[in-house]
Amino acid sequence: MKRPPKILWVLASFSGVAAIAVFAWFGYFSEYFLSQMSDGEFSSQSALLPPRWQTYRSDVWSVGHPSDFEAHTRADGAVRFLPSGAVEKKTYFLVTQESTTLDAYRIARDAEGFLAPTDVMISNYAAAKYVIGNNHTEYVVSYHDGVIIVSSDDIDDETIAIMFATFTIKTE
Repeated sequence: MKRPPKILWVLASFSGVAAIAVFAWFGYFSEYFLSQMSDGEFSSQSALLPPRWQTYRSDVWSVGHPSDFEAHTRADGAVRFLPSGAVEKKTYFLVTQESTTLDAYRIARDAEGFLAPTDVMISNYAAAKYVIGNNHTEYVVSYHDGVIIVSSDDIDDETIAIMFATFTIKTE
């Protein structure tokens, strides 16, 4: 049997060292190279986040938003995003959490006379998409023992579409 050329040994050695380096960089040393969140957990930025945008993080979800948008937390815990100085006449981007199941939410909406939702997936979670009135769209995402409701009155706006694209839910 013939010995393989020396170049194959060099290539195999280089590949092995490169694989170990990548594992070490993104595995063992990731806490040093990924951005740190305030509660000690680590997270990388969404690849869809445009330059000069910020990321808003809650305990369960996060979303990218333009730096000129403000996040307002309501008394019920909902977070509303709107341009600085804008009047709250329309819902630019709103995230609400409720402690009900997706099935119970669907039943309640059906009892209120809403049209049947479209089934979708968001961040690998089952969700229902409701189109309410002329422009209001809400996505009701099943998350553990509750739902996360993400809604907007202007779903076709480019900024809002990017915010929806950068919306993520923590996976556990």
